[in-house]
Amino acid sequence: MMDDLATSVATLLREAATSFILPRFGRLADSDIESKSSPTDLVTVADREAEAWLTPRLSSLVDAVVIGEEACAATPSLRSRASESLAWTLDPVDGTSNFVKGNERFCSMVSLLEDGVPVRSWIWLPLAEELYYAEAGQGASCSSLADGRVTGLKLDEGGLALDEMKGGASIRDVAEPARTQMRDKLRALPGRWFPGSAGILGTAIASGTQNFLFHATCTPWDHAPVDLLCREAGGHVGMINDGARYNAAMPGGILVASCHPSWQRLSDYLT
Repeated sequence: MMDDLATSVATLLREAATSFILPRFGRLADSDIESKSSPTDLVTVADREAEAWLTPRLSSLVDAVVIGEEACAATPSLRSRASESLAWTLDPVDGTSNFVKGNERFCSMVSLLEDGVPVRSWIWLPLAEELYYAEAGQGASCSSLADGRVTGLKLDEGGLALDEMKGGASIRDVAEPARTQMRDKLRALPGRWFPGSAGILGTAIASGTQNFLFHATCTPWDHAPVDLLCREAGGHVGMINDGARYNAAMPGGILVASCHPSWQRLSDYLT
């Protein structure tokens, strides 16, 4: 059951998508798109306007710093505040490259952190009008705005063989020669999928249609919402190097799987 805070954040995400994101889907001009750290690291006017609108409204609900993707691009030191006693994370358009191309695989993500640990998570799919929500110790759910249905998410998997697993990975930040070695291992997995959005892949794992996500580098705005959603749905999440529980202050690689045996099997294979 969603309480007042959960409902308020969900309403904000819907309003931001309606006002700033969806009106520009498939209608972006070249002048609406810029590159950040690389030619494929894109930001649009929709990202910036939605984040600017959401940031003060999240802070008014819970008085805490908002660690937004675009704010951190402008002020990298902001990211270090993820370990504060309370903090928000915000990714207004996760899957920006998809959004730019007119691909429907994008979402908006928010999480609330306590000492860097996600305690609430919201992932809004504006085209599908679906909200994925999780609260620490209270489970995970998917709510459909179209028909009002609320579906509890509960994974029940005993573990899969490597060739049965479906999922995606990003290893662009891995140094050579480890990158080539890891790439070859990933290419050998027949069930690879490239959604171009951590949030979209996370919702698919929590729903049971995909089995893993591996990203060689963490960010608070990409991975805090996914961590909690998948954990509360019954999956397993850990840092790839040592299996430690995810904390938004951590920069290392993260592995999400639909159960612990699958996580361990993938971790052993990749490392």
